[in-house]
Amino acid sequence: MIGEWNPSATTTETEAVPTSNELRQLAAAADNPASAAEQLRNRAANWIRSSQSEWEQSLSDLADAELINIAFFYIRAEQTLSGFESGSNNPAIRIFRYLKSQGRKPEKDIVRKMKAETDNRFIPHGDALT
Repeated sequence: MIGEWNPSATTTETEAVPTSNELRQLAAAADNPASAAEQLRNRAANWIRSSQSEWEQSLSDLADAELINIAFFYIRAEQTLSGFESGSNNPAIRIFRYLKSQGRKPEKDIVRKMKAETDNRFIPHGDALT
């Protein structure tokens, strides 16, 4: 017997915000995003659709260096892994905005390095029209 699909019983991964531990795992895989566990990569791809406020909940417990590494994870993942295409929704932009709002804007050398590693024109500031 084929089961019926019940849309109210369906949940998506985007409903869950990443935990600090999951984000630290992404930071550890920043140099090679493919080295992250497959389940974590799948969840990380789903978090691309999370809002700025959802991201801010998860980012508040992390050090600046960890946040920069998470941004690099997403920048490199977008360039090398399927499912991470994100344009102006790249979480690196959300991280950059969060740091800027906290008065902890990354140094210009870091911003230059981010831009050099991607062809995403929105990195690190996002879409100017939003």
